[in-house]
Amino acid sequence: MSSLIKKKRDEPSSTSSSSSQPCSKRPTRSSARIAIKQQQKEEEEQILNQLEEKASSSSSVIKTESKSSSSSRSKTRDRNSSTMSAQHPIVIDGSDGEEEVEFFFASDGEGENDFLEVDDDIQAAITASLQDQIKVKPKPKIPTPISHFPSLPSPALTEEISFGRAGWKRDFNIVKGKWGKEGTIEGYAGMLGTIRNMKSGDTDDSINFKLEYDDIDGRELKFELDMVFQDLKTYPASYKLVIFSPNNLPKRAETSFSRFHEVYDLEISSLLIKLVYSLQGDDEATGGIPPDVDDEVTDEDMGDDIDPWVDDNLGRGFEMAKGSQADLGAGWIQLKDHFEQAKKWGYRPGLTKVSDFWVSPYRMFTGADNQVISYSVPLKNLPIDPNVLGMWDDGLVDAWKQNQRFTLLMKTETYPPHMDKMDFWLGLHPKYKPSNDLTVATTRGHGIPGFYLSAPLLNYLKSFGRCYKLRTAFGLNWTTADKIGMDEEKSRQVFMNNEIPKIIGEEDKNDPVAKGLESNIPLVAFHWVLRRFLEAPKYCLNCGLEVHLPSLRPYVCDKPLCLYGFMSLGLGPSVEHTILTHPAVVDVLLSFAHCAASGGSSTRMELPLHLHIEVPPEFGIPQSKLIDDLTDADQRRALAWLIEKLPRVSEIKAHLESGGKLKAIDAPIGSIGVLRWVVGSCRAYLKETKPGEGVQDIKSQNGHGSLGDLKQFTFVVGSPEQENNFKKEVELAKQGNKNCITYPSLLAFHGSAAERWHNILRTGLDFSETINGRAYGNGVYFASDSATSMGTYARGTSCMRDNADFKMSKATALVELVNVPSTFVSCNPFYVVNNVKQIKPFLLLVQGTDMMEVSEDAEEERARQAKAAKGEMFVHDPHLARKPMFVNSSLAVRMPEKLKRVAFTDKDPDDETDHDILYPPPPLSKTKIYFKPSPQSRYDKLERLPPPTETSVVASKALGKEFKAVVKAQDNGELPFWVNPDTDSLYCWTLELHTFPNDSQLYKEMKKHNISSIIAELRFPASFPHSPPFMRILHPRMLPFISGGGGNITAGGSVCNELMTSTGWNPAFCTEAVVREVMTNMTEATPPARLDSRNWNTPYTMREAVEAYKRVALAHGWQVPKDFDRLT
Repeated sequence: MSSLIKKKRDEPSSTSSSSSQPCSKRPTRSSARIAIKQQQKEEEEQILNQLEEKASSSSSVIKTESKSSSSSRSKTRDRNSSTMSAQHPIVIDGSDGEEEVEFFFASDGEGENDFLEVDDDIQAAITASLQDQIKVKPKPKIPTPISHFPSLPSPALTEEISFGRAGWKRDFNIVKGKWGKEGTIEGYAGMLGTIRNMKSGDTDDSINFKLEYDDIDGRELKFELDMVFQDLKTYPASYKLVIFSPNNLPKRAETSFSRFHEVYDLEISSLLIKLVYSLQGDDEATGGIPPDVDDEVTDEDMGDDIDPWVDDNLGRGFEMAKGSQADLGAGWIQLKDHFEQAKKWGYRPGLTKVSDFWVSPYRMFTGADNQVISYSVPLKNLPIDPNVLGMWDDGLVDAWKQNQRFTLLMKTETYPPHMDKMDFWLGLHPKYKPSNDLTVATTRGHGIPGFYLSAPLLNYLKSFGRCYKLRTAFGLNWTTADKIGMDEEKSRQVFMNNEIPKIIGEEDKNDPVAKGLESNIPLVAFHWVLRRFLEAPKYCLNCGLEVHLPSLRPYVCDKPLCLYGFMSLGLGPSVEHTILTHPAVVDVLLSFAHCAASGGSSTRMELPLHLHIEVPPEFGIPQSKLIDDLTDADQRRALAWLIEKLPRVSEIKAHLESGGKLKAIDAPIGSIGVLRWVVGSCRAYLKETKPGEGVQDIKSQNGHGSLGDLKQFTFVVGSPEQENNFKKEVELAKQGNKNCITYPSLLAFHGSAAERWHNILRTGLDFSETINGRAYGNGVYFASDSATSMGTYARGTSCMRDNADFKMSKATALVELVNVPSTFVSCNPFYVVNNVKQIKPFLLLVQGTDMMEVSEDAEEERARQAKAAKGEMFVHDPHLARKPMFVNSSLAVRMPEKLKRVAFTDKDPDDETDHDILYPPPPLSKTKIYFKPSPQSRYDKLERLPPPTETSVVASKALGKEFKAVVKAQDNGELPFWVNPDTDSLYCWTLELHTFPNDSQLYKEMKKHNISSIIAELRFPASFPHSPPFMRILHPRMLPFISGGGGNITAGGSVCNELMTSTGWNPAFCTEAVVREVMTNMTEATPPARLDSRNWNTPYTMREAVEAYKRVALAHGWQVPKDFDRLT
């Protein structure tokens, strides 16, 4: 590993002499870890090749098995890897249910295999290279497309999921192959650790090795260690560890061992690195924390100087200078791969870099630039019927027609991201990704507006991290992982108690994890939430678990807490949204509920109990009570009274449109709860018909006003199962009746008392109750003419709601029946249907008095829309004995527009950022930076102090490494600053900052005064790298902030931002990157640094620099390093 670090530090640090961006973004430590793994793979391949040559030349290790044994192995081979070529390792099932590795040659006998028996070293190397051997893949198979997702060409597995004891064995052989004899670990603060003689321990599941390292106190320590691993069934997600040694241990070692008793999400190699960190003095290196606890850790808990996203704190050697060739490296290579994978799934990925502040002192070190990864897919390309979207919400249909895209924004500070520290936003957008400004606005809460279901889906995503870990670490399918992951307590039991879940349901065969793409977290997250959107009715809108009986529209499960959250707390699709988009629906639902509550105890009705609905004393009771605590009769009266206390729906809509909140309307709090319950408990699809749809020519047929005002609502009751049952009945009828092929259904009316419609909308039409007698048989009664149903059976109500926008008096349903009257119980004078599968509600006709005034312009617009209606006219069966009639004329009905799925061709081009990720431009030719240091005469004017006298072994080692790397980069002409290579002390560096952007104010002023550089000084404390250096400008003098200067340069010339104080410092920062960041702030900060036009040639003194530094730090609440005064 040390060789890799050296290589990375030796790479160039800049590619441009202009330095318009002298501090471009560094890769994360996770990215560096990927580069290390890549080198490890290359080294393991070399080891394997050497050992295979050794095996080939050693005929003594070849033996032929007996026929029976050979035959058994042949069967096993055929079962597990029939498409793999010879001379590659094959994973077979062991007797204990775990994977074992064996090595086969091709058979050259009669039905027998020649088996290669290998010694321990060869076997270890072969096992260690198992993952590399997956490069020999079976030919990809094209999966059978499924109904819910775009199909993906089956890629070969990119990496085998390793877990359990078999995974532990595999990982042990990998580290043994690398560190079996001797290996070096880059440790904490640039210190090294050496592992020797790694081997299996004396007990099962244990390892033994010798460890040598330097610690933070400058001591050189060495001892032998035994590590015993326990509870490996859940490795690497969680397991236990016992560490002991036959040698005398320092106190720090005992403390370190105690931090690794319980280990989470660490493979063996990562575990050893963290252990070395802890032994060397890193108090933050531990065995990790349980995933469910990690989900709850906030940024404030972690602190600014901790990167909680990194499994392996790899140290200073990986903090590459901003702008270096190593910068961006593996993380961006992986981003390119992930984007290509997303495109194969039909998704459009994008990257947007945003920042909520001008120049962050952390962004180059901890990745605190907010990178927003966006994934989108056009709604038209989703495998879902647009008419189903219309049942969910009109806004989704409008978005479908406008070619908008289902878009997920994922904010991350590093790439690859850490799923526990991602933020998500969902929306619909016409472009494949939002603009930079819109993305920033979205992250601040007022960008892309939400849509129907966006709130529940975002709530689901809070549990995605747990579900992902269960899916990948334990090899579960999504059904099982989601069931556990959505339940925080169940997740805790699995992760804390090592309970291996039993898999429920079928294996997932067509999702990114099943295709070996689990490392592409954005792709997995997008696919996961998209699946839940497409299958929304299957899941509870509150808890996210599967419901027992899905409805046509997404709803909550039957758990009391979920019902309470949906009805009372507004969780799930908002009632406000329904009021704004469908006020007439809300108004009629309130009227139905009011009518049912006023109809007496004989009316079947579920009351809003257990929802904490409060009835105030104004109702006529001594004190406030929950509606649950009233008598049955008073419960109904209270319900009607609370509805009456609401403002008109039109007034609530206007209140919401003006920016008001629902809870702020002028009504008792219990009334608002009832409003949520009335709207939320209606599981039917009810929507006011569009102009021109439904029953035609109503005004002409209602010339005398006998019907009063009439509103029509598209009306569907029931579950997807009922909808499918009706379709099946139609298909069955077509098989036995040729007439049904042309005329599959007929229309008929069903009238019922006004107080019954509240319950019908929730349960559907049935014949469980006898209200009007059953003279013509047992079933649901329908009439072919409207007069019978609307005039006789649709009994009106005298309990009209005074606060209604439309005062409802009666209601009648127009339904579709399967056109097989011969199967009905009766056809004359009524249709009597006892097979409810043959019934499909279609329209709800509500009679009453419209209290809303309609302007002439609105009337004209409705007339224009009616003429443009696109729905087809319903064609009646001319062979029917009883012709459908409306009032005195033939019934004419225009059906709602039926949308057909169409393919959408995505022509939105990639923007420049995403194009460069997918198609990286060729590297620019490197231009060396040549700089001639200032003459001695300039230095003679400066006030300089002797270097700090206090030193330490740790600081000296770290500074020696830093100084060597900087000087080497300087010799290669890659730095925008110059450091004196002949310094007398590693603790005091003299710098000349010379390359600034040509368009910056500072560059122009330097050129005006013929100044080639800014001379600065870096002074390091003995506690470095745990304490920051002190940097100050010596010459020229800069303009103070009070006079218009800036750039984080104080009035005394010292550099003072949070980064250079104890508050913001991180021991992992490298000096070159620190200087680059200071230079960036000098030109990019608001305001930037400027020269003092009058006193620019007057050098700073140390005293004024120190005083200004302390003054600024105090003003900002930043902590001054404890040993700061010793530097001066």
